[in-house]
Amino acid sequence: MGAEAAVRWRRQSETPASRPWPMEAWPAVATRFLLCRQDRLFPAPFLRTVVTERLGAVPDEMEGGHFPMLSRPAELADRLERYSRTAAG
Repeated sequence: MGAEAAVRWRRQSETPASRPWPMEAWPAVATRFLLCRQDRLFPAPFLRTVVTERLGAVPDEMEGGHFPMLSRPAELADRLERYSRTAAG
């Protein structure tokens, strides 16, 4: 699965780092943050602080690293499905 993902890999756009966000505020929608505890790029303690300060929320947490779609696809899919059902009411 990882080898297949590597074949499809594309460089991320640099637009987010080079242009200001065009909206004055976030839309009024439910927001969740799923934190992966073993992420070495964005460590859990750092993200807990950022999420609390910027979103005013406590992140949901799961095991896994920076690419849970590769290391824990079933668990990630279950979480996203649950979020979708909750948002739908």
